Amino acid sequence: MKKIIFFMPNIQRGGIEKNLILLSNYFINKKYPVEIYFTEISKEVKSQINFKAKLIKSKKFVKIGSNNRMINSINCGISALLNLKKRKKNIIISMQDHPISIIIGKIKGIKCAIRISNHPEASLKFFNSFLKFKLKLFIKIFFYKFSDTIICNSLESKKFLNKYINKKKIYFINNPVVLKKNKIQKKNKIIVAIGRIENQKNFLGIIKAFIIADKIIKNYKLLIIGSGSKKNQLISFVKKKYLFKKIKFLKFSKPDKYLSSSSLFILNSFFEGSPNILLEALNYKLPIIATDCKSGPSEILANGKFGYLVPVNNHKRLAKKIIAVLKNYEKAKKKSELGFNSLQRFNVEQQCSKYNFLINKTINYS
Repeated sequence: MKKIIFFMPNIQRGGIEKNLILLSNYFINKKYPVEIYFTEISKEVKSQINFKAKLIKSKKFVKIGSNNRMINSINCGISALLNLKKRKKNIIISMQDHPISIIIGKIKGIKCAIRISNHPEASLKFFNSFLKFKLKLFIKIFFYKFSDTIICNSLESKKFLNKYINKKKIYFINNPVVLKKNKIQKKNKIIVAIGRIENQKNFLGIIKAFIIADKIIKNYKLLIIGSGSKKNQLISFVKKKYLFKKIKFLKFSKPDKYLSSSSLFILNSFFEGSPNILLEALNYKLPIIATDCKSGPSEILANGKFGYLVPVNNHKRLAKKIIAVLKNYEKAKKKSELGFNSLQRFNVEQQCSKYNFLINKTINYS
């Protein structure tokens, strides 16, 4: 029987982690042995992983370095190299740091499927100089060519990789999502944004847009829910603007009660893959404004049919859209209801079964 080996050095709280939970639990329910190699894991994620999964925490082989995530990845790679045995029926599913897992697969003679969670180009473009961007993109594409299977969660990511890598090993599978029958509460005058408070999500842009919109749409509050390295910086910015009564920061928690009772959800990312939080918002028929970033939002929102798209990193355009949506709220609700009716395409059983089919195909391909 094949063994499913997940490689994910840094397990925190977010969309990738939700996919890890759903996929690992799915394969365990299918009676496959599952191992998860990691260095750090959040208590919340750990509690949701099936107890039958074998969690293998790496030792601190390497301790020197300023980039904690990279050190974690190196240590996780060393741990996998020391523990994994060559078996043709096993497969590595790489959730992060794909070059390391691809190298491990080649050394150990184990097939490696990599899951692309963010757009391969856009994830590098915004926070690197031109030369660093080109170098990192070259390295990424170089290693991806040696993987056995590439799974993209957006068609735009697949289209990009098709230009550089053999199309036959690149596949598109929607993120699996558990669709619930949610109780939708009365909508309060709340605008909500949820996610890791890092540069990628551009929460500062949401705050700036809210400051402009607040002059027109009165009595609304902005809730920012999440944790991350930029949280304290944003809190300081809000205090300097004397807006701490209108803009609140909450710890990362299950977003259900906020999605069910808020009036509007905003995603203002520089880049994405296929953001699960948009699906969760649609599952509550919550109107959405999202950046038309690479990639995912335009696919989930059907190019604006199920929500509103705005340009990346343009808080003035975002402010105008907030005002327009809240002034024409019935139209916004109709869009979100259409989006709710489209969610079956992300059904967890259907999407996980595609992973199962693809993994069997990869293992049996010689």
